[in-house]
Amino acid sequence: MDINQIDVHDDAAAAAWHRLNAAVTAHDRSEFPAPTLQRDIGRLRNPWPGEATEHWLAVVDGEPVGSLDIHMPTLDNLDNIGVDLNVHPAHRRQGIGRALYEKAVERARFHHRKNLQTDATEPLPGTEADSPHGPGLAFAAKMGFRRVLDEAHRRWVPGVVPEEELARQLAEAWTHAEGYDLVTWRDRVPDKYASDLAYLDRRVMMESPTGDFAFEEEKIDADRIRAGEAVAHARGHIHFATGLVHRESDTLVAYSALASNEGEEWHAWQHNTIASSAHRGHRLGTIVKLENLAFYRATYPQLRAIDTSNAADNGYMIVINERMGFRWANTWVNWQQEL
Repeated sequence: MDINQIDVHDDAAAAAWHRLNAAVTAHDRSEFPAPTLQRDIGRLRNPWPGEATEHWLAVVDGEPVGSLDIHMPTLDNLDNIGVDLNVHPAHRRQGIGRALYEKAVERARFHHRKNLQTDATEPLPGTEADSPHGPGLAFAAKMGFRRVLDEAHRRWVPGVVPEEELARQLAEAWTHAEGYDLVTWRDRVPDKYASDLAYLDRRVMMESPTGDFAFEEEKIDADRIRAGEAVAHARGHIHFATGLVHRESDTLVAYSALASNEGEEWHAWQHNTIASSAHRGHRLGTIVKLENLAFYRATYPQLRAIDTSNAADNGYMIVINERMGFRWANTWVNWQQEL
């Protein structure tokens, strides 16, 4: 077995990485859209601003059997290194995962990173997938990671909460939001609100429970927002956002976003939802989430699934999600190892 860093601009190498990614997704995450070669090439060749990446493949007889993807913040959180480690379903329990983990540690030390961070899925107790508690969890613990933050993964599908009830919730929330105006955008935030959006994005993680996860406030400004929008476009993402503007100050003080991939509009990921701390108590979170759901569905009525995750003790956002019809699917467990 050879473990080599791939050249993301080499079409053959990118195709091999895609084959491995597609096999793992089909086996472990079949509820999500199947990755296409075009989508995976977009991911490989367009890293997010403020992040450096490396992609490694474990190969046996010319076929990929495992992958290691490394994500390194370059503007903040400089002690951290995120790793995604995958082994082909047909080649598990053969030492490939351990070899890839050792490569991850080697690269972390090479880049002078102290906190190795990853995640794994924990199935709901008593479900068919609970065998026992998911193989990724056992592997992470065996490699010496600590469980530092649980995120509840929830999925929304139409009809769990009747449309009439969603409309009632939205109308009731608006009665608490005098002095705020709605604004929506697709793919690119209006120029006048780019700096406000940057502020809100900086505060998302800082105002959410983070457990023992090593994390410092990200350095996000309007330029980084624009760079992120350009990367999203290059990756083939579509992005719907709804915000609330405080009328008196003409400031964007809350927003929620949904993102999807071109050609996969039936499925969306819930991205950030946040209301500025100075404007809480006006049901702004409920309004932007419900208005943005309607905004997305007006263009793509075929939407049939939204996935989201929140820290398991983020009670405020979980209440909003549950009322909308998001239901607990599994737990995404964040793991960390201090090197």
